[in-house]
Amino acid sequence: MYSQIVKPQTLVLDSAPCNDAHDHFSKLPVKYEEYGSAKSPDGHDKPVIAILPFFLGSAHAAGCKAMKDNKPVGLGYWDALIGPGEVLDTNTHRIISFEPVINDEFHPGIVNPATGKPYGGAFPNFSLADMSQIQRMALKQLGVVHVDVLMGASMGSLQAWHFMAHDTSFVSRMVLVVPGGLTLADKTLTLARQWVTKLEQDPDWRGGDYSALPKDKQPKKALSEVLADFWYRVQFPVDHSLLYDLDDLGWADVAVAHHALSPDDVKSIDTVLASLDDKQPKIKVYKQMVKALCEKTDHNVLLWQLRSILTYKPLAALAASDVFTRRTVKLDDMVDMAHEAPGVADILLIATEADDLLDIVPVDAVIGMAAFLGARVSVDRLPSTFTHAAGLNTAAADSIVRVKGRIAQFLKPQAKL
Repeated sequence: MYSQIVKPQTLVLDSAPCNDAHDHFSKLPVKYEEYGSAKSPDGHDKPVIAILPFFLGSAHAAGCKAMKDNKPVGLGYWDALIGPGEVLDTNTHRIISFEPVINDEFHPGIVNPATGKPYGGAFPNFSLADMSQIQRMALKQLGVVHVDVLMGASMGSLQAWHFMAHDTSFVSRMVLVVPGGLTLADKTLTLARQWVTKLEQDPDWRGGDYSALPKDKQPKKALSEVLADFWYRVQFPVDHSLLYDLDDLGWADVAVAHHALSPDDVKSIDTVLASLDDKQPKIKVYKQMVKALCEKTDHNVLLWQLRSILTYKPLAALAASDVFTRRTVKLDDMVDMAHEAPGVADILLIATEADDLLDIVPVDAVIGMAAFLGARVSVDRLPSTFTHAAGLNTAAADSIVRVKGRIAQFLKPQAKL
């Protein structure tokens, strides 16, 4: 554990890409936290571990936010992994964790200096490619020229794939937990589109320009519905009878009509949420978390982060990369590539088949492409009891030992996959 109070820091990029690199945003703030020192005792720069944020997450991966009655308050989500002598060792590495680009301090509600009013609907979108560029620019501003280990869970993994695809030589190793692959499953994209549509169709949203409204008039209905759906799929294992696509309704009707399924076998998220038993401890925790998320999440922050999911295209970036071009040419010429120095050498993917957000099939499909690029990939399959949430928080008792042990094994010097 990292037994220190850690405060977020902010740097400012003079110019950063937005609208999928078609525009630039001036004076963009980037929030981050650091654990451990940048220099070793002999004055050399330590190798860097960079941690990319998950959806609606924060930079607070380790340490605590305060002390109360001599007890830490607000532990970081991966605190059990980070610290002196821990798996992510602050004695040997400089560790930098980033806040999502769109967050509680940088969002459509901030004032546009050109108008003196909040941006609202005029605020730019930030693609995952933009975000990865911003994180790389921030690291360079912090004096980092190379990342030894790039880490991310959930949406952090999507940013990591873009990060690596843009410059394969900038990263040596990647550790991605409950990750996506180089493509996203139709289910993930369908859910993201449905949630975006629901948020945009909320009549109180006003095209994003609601900041002047009283708090009780700001959009809440769609936000609470989206967060309830999202967190249910994060917290509970995948259920193949739980419909997610409106097109599935037609299929389900046919299946029921032909007695291939009974009506009880086919569930929509609305019927599932309506039937939850509040007396069950896990349901209580789920509802408390949704309530907390609704209270602290701004409608536009949620929407702008969701929009970024729909921009996911690391394969296009990889196809345009130098390493892809070189290897394609060499393959065409039947030239031996065995002794060519690879870009990213090792990748560890910790995934679960119970994941109801990021399907494991695209994760498995990564292996062939990675091998073509000269990388070595290991996929560690968590037991079916592990949900998506198990990878987001090491405080979960069922995840800490397995995840911590696997990452420790992977990061051992000279480890072989």
